[in-house]
Amino acid sequence: MEIKILEIEKVPDNEKLKGIATIEIKDIVKISGIKILQGSHDLYCCCPNQSHTQNGLRKWSNILTFERDLWKEIQEKIIKEYEEKEREDGPKKTRRID
Repeated sequence: MEIKILEIEKVPDNEKLKGIATIEIKDIVKISGIKILQGSHDLYCCCPNQSHTQNGLRKWSNILTFERDLWKEIQEKIIKEYEEKEREDGPKKTRRID
């Protein structure tokens, strides 16, 4: 199965959420809203999800679930692409306001 990264939108100024990816599984489906998150040690991805209320509490459920090996391959490709984009962009430039 061919997985293609269509877009990675970086999210500035957020410690945990680093970006949102859109992928295509060739000739099958296009998937948007895959979050790229910073864990305590490494980056990881989270499937697109939606919120709902259950017993008065807000809960989140994945919209899609993937077979384990396929999800591992998707995450690896997204993270690799994100890290390459980070290297290409270089260090962030900040402007000091006095």
